[in-house]
Amino acid sequence: MTVLESLIAMKLRSFTLASSLCLVAAIAIIVPICELAAAPPSPIGYIRFWNMLPAADGPMDLRRAGAGPTDPPLIGKSPSGRYNSYLEFSPGIYHLALSKSGEPEKPLKFVDLNLLANSYFTLLAYPTPQGPNLEVIKDTNDPKATSGTLTVRNFFPDVTAEVFNGASKIVGALTYGQSVVVPNLPLERLPLTIHTMRPENVPAESGAEADFKLTKRATLLIIPDAYGRFRPRVALDGKNL
Repeated sequence: MTVLESLIAMKLRSFTLASSLCLVAAIAIIVPICELAAAPPSPIGYIRFWNMLPAADGPMDLRRAGAGPTDPPLIGKSPSGRYNSYLEFSPGIYHLALSKSGEPEKPLKFVDLNLLANSYFTLLAYPTPQGPNLEVIKDTNDPKATSGTLTVRNFFPDVTAEVFNGASKIVGALTYGQSVVVPNLPLERLPLTIHTMRPENVPAESGAEADFKLTKRATLLIIPDAYGRFRPRVALDGKNL
């Protein structure tokens, strides 16, 4: 082998070694990225907080029971008539307290919630003769259900409501603070007409729609808006839209 051939052979060996090292380094970088991309997403559950207490009670906080006064609430400063969408939380056991905003040291009600992955819950604050109550409502849809379910809740003070689907009355004479469940509804868009009567015998009518093509559960809230006007709202249950 000549001197020139020896030099060429050495350069080729150096190039091959460098190429191999670069390939190993590239694989070392790519493999963790692939593993990261293939990792399943962290499990989550869903909670929403609805404050249906009177406006005179002021805004409310939903916080972990026993949390320090400087710890932020899970959901804070929720005014009367507020129906929030679902928020994402890690699965686990939640010990929760309802309190007026700015008064964490004076809890009004406690509840426990076992939040599982892909489960949906509503925390509903509403008035009772004994004082504020906080109810845990499971909204998770049943995948085997073949019909829709509508829950109608009347939280408009001094108002009695009736709900119609076309000419059919599906809810009659629902007074303030009452709720009723209407099962066995078709899985399609359901137009609703709400008739109300105020104490001064002034009737009102409004329309809404529950879309059971999107979910198998929905809630019709008969509540006043921020200006005290009659504005029914439909919220989809167990669906994070």
